[in-house]
Amino acid sequence: MLTPKECAMWQVIYRIPISTSWTPDGIPIYGFGLMLFCAFLLCTALASRRAAREGINPDVVQDLAFWIVVSGLIGARAMSLLSRDPPVASVWEFLEQLPRIWDGGIVLYGSVLGGLIGFFLAYFLYYSRETPTRKKLDVLRFLDIIAPAIALGLVLGRLGCFLNGCCYGMVACASCVSVTPVAFPLCAPARELLVANGSQTVAGFTCLPDAPAVGRGVVVEAVDPSSPAAAYGLKAGDLITEINGKKVATFDDLEREFRFDRWPRGQIYLDLSYTDKAGLSHDVRFTPRTLGLYPTQLYEVISMFLLMLVLLAYHPLRHNPGQVVAVLMIGYGLHRYLNELLRDDPRPKGIESYGSIILIVGGLALWGWLWGKPRAGELASVPAEPKSSQPLPEAINPGGS
Repeated sequence: MLTPKECAMWQVIYRIPISTSWTPDGIPIYGFGLMLFCAFLLCTALASRRAAREGINPDVVQDLAFWIVVSGLIGARAMSLLSRDPPVASVWEFLEQLPRIWDGGIVLYGSVLGGLIGFFLAYFLYYSRETPTRKKLDVLRFLDIIAPAIALGLVLGRLGCFLNGCCYGMVACASCVSVTPVAFPLCAPARELLVANGSQTVAGFTCLPDAPAVGRGVVVEAVDPSSPAAAYGLKAGDLITEINGKKVATFDDLEREFRFDRWPRGQIYLDLSYTDKAGLSHDVRFTPRTLGLYPTQLYEVISMFLLMLVLLAYHPLRHNPGQVVAVLMIGYGLHRYLNELLRDDPRPKGIESYGSIILIVGGLALWGWLWGKPRAGELASVPAEPKSSQPLPEAINPGGS
């Protein structure tokens, strides 16, 4: 049997000690948002440095990065909301939910589509023609420059997913000895799905919905012997009276406190007060975990880091501009198609797989088309044929003179 690693999930990195009506416990700094911010800074810096080496003004990269990031986030969030089941009920709800990326729910291929729209909009507005102050932008050359930065952004983005607990994999098979599964804490989205489909309990124990102790607490029905709850002494027949400092008088109270949408964001531990059969009271704190899941977020972190190195190494070897971004399309499409086979989080089914196939086919077509063209600079280096100084022979008159 595989022993899952306890995931170092970190939804809330830090809380700024400033209380507001919205954030009474302080302003949270989310792990996912922090990774997106780091991705924006580091990817822009990498692309700007590469642009300078290629003779392109780094300011162009920084200007276009703003367009790409903003439109990409809008596209990612919009696709998530439009493909949600059930879908958003109204335009007002859509607009209200659109900026709430901290609630989860962004689709990467939506960000690709949105980012492309933002890029080409900025291109046609500012860079599609030469002006006295700005050169016309070579699109394929520019895409080659930012391709490794995109791969780096995927690395940091998936690290953010791991900290947030989203984009998780299926329950790992017990016979796959080469896989080290990860177990997420209570605040992870995986917990809600695994409990809903009956794969596990919320916190390692079940309670009787109708017990004689109604009004005084909730009676424990059974405890998983391998769970932290059992390790802290909870047994069948014990009476739970408080959860996270809140009184639990009935089974409905227990269910309400365990509801995923009510669970404090970023809180990984469970404070439990109970009375055992001997009448002794106990206050314990432990960290319930999910079943061991495939760490699909980390698979993408590793594969995208390796792909970034491949893109950096391939750039000086390319036949024509555009082939580096073609390799990115092929590499990411292949990885994403295979990684989707291991993922189990709620998401629009089919979009990722079809999007991956489109990326692979499009990347292969682009790479092949560019390979078939003359190598960049070859036509300029071929000397023109010298014009002959000899007079051309007179045309033969078939009719005679």
